[in-house]
Amino acid sequence: MSPMDMVMMAVKNLWKRKLRTLLTILGVVIGTASIVVMMSIGIGLNESYTKELEQWGSLQIIEVYNYNWDNSGGDIKLDDEAVESFEAMEGVEAVAPMVETYGLIAANNRFVSDVSIRGMEPALMETFGYTVSEGRLLQEGDKTQVVLGAYTKDNFRNPKLSWQASMNAGPPEVDVYSDRMIFTTDYSFGTKNADSSIKAQRIEVVGIMDGSNQNAYYTVMPIDQVIKIKEEQERRNRENYGGSSSQKEDKYSTILVKVDNTDNVMDVQQAIKDMGYTAYSLADSLESINEMTNMIKLVLGAIGAVSMLVAAISISNTMIMAIYERTKEIGIMKVIGAKVMDIERLFLTEAAFIGFCGGAVGIVISYLISFGINYVIKASGQSAYNISSIPLWLSGVALIFATLVGVLAGYLPAKRATKVSALTAIRTE
Repeated sequence: MSPMDMVMMAVKNLWKRKLRTLLTILGVVIGTASIVVMMSIGIGLNESYTKELEQWGSLQIIEVYNYNWDNSGGDIKLDDEAVESFEAMEGVEAVAPMVETYGLIAANNRFVSDVSIRGMEPALMETFGYTVSEGRLLQEGDKTQVVLGAYTKDNFRNPKLSWQASMNAGPPEVDVYSDRMIFTTDYSFGTKNADSSIKAQRIEVVGIMDGSNQNAYYTVMPIDQVIKIKEEQERRNRENYGGSSSQKEDKYSTILVKVDNTDNVMDVQQAIKDMGYTAYSLADSLESINEMTNMIKLVLGAIGAVSMLVAAISISNTMIMAIYERTKEIGIMKVIGAKVMDIERLFLTEAAFIGFCGGAVGIVISYLISFGINYVIKASGQSAYNISSIPLWLSGVALIFATLVGVLAGYLPAKRATKVSALTAIRTE
């Protein structure tokens, strides 16, 4: 018997008992949809958490510090030698040393805004994910130009007023591009307690940082200029408070390491830790999230599997009933020369057809349910991302699984059909 004849006969036999077949397929539909939707929620949660993390920075970037609370770091420093050692690591795409300092940015000597300034090489800003909402990034040749942090731009205040009075007065009118802008480390600037001995640095704002990630909290200036500001601060501290520089002085505050692939981040990060540095990346958080969502997928998938188990029992019951009802038909097939293997394949084909049809319809319903879940979640404002996601591979696996469940559920009934005695079957009324 050819495969096409087998399929046509299986469909014909199932169609004779339409109601029973449809009810059995409905069980597979429910089982498939349950598993797919449950798994899609776990996958969607994983994807939404990952997207939220990416808002805070790239998953490929490692931040390297020199915090060694147990003094295990020895004499290691964040200097040019450290930069060269990181650049030589396998899988490292780029390395950006940074120097950080803090102070105030003043507009026309009237309004001030607290600022955290990062100094880095202008050519590396785009590589490390810095983007602007307006203006431009730093370029080669820039010296006193800065890209202003989005939150710094929105928090100018009158330094002569208290915080409460300043908030009540509302945000002052500041044009960061045309107003005279300066940076100072004197937190009393603009008040009667201002320190006139602290020299302010004239700056030019060339862009505003994109406010969609953590970089929006920082203002970026060419690293050479920030190093000069830091050196001036240290000189003043020595003059005012005495003492000398620490024996273990780092040239850089932080070193950013960009890895070529997210799969290599943990290996590079561990190699840096083994050198004695403190290294952190968003991949640390992502690993914890993956563990949590994998557990969620396992639990939800197990719940959905219960429905599929019920569907498998229903398929077995349907096939066993079919054997009792078609005993005479089986006997005639044997008498006219049908092979035992053909009889077994016929029943397996019928069971597989039930599983396949139920799986296909279940997948379609899963997409509809997934769309409904995401629509309700977004409409209610609980999340900006989909919490149910059905990748193509999940649909394919679900269809194969449903078909396989049908075959396995029909295996024992098919074996039983082959053992029916031909003579006994023919005599059956």
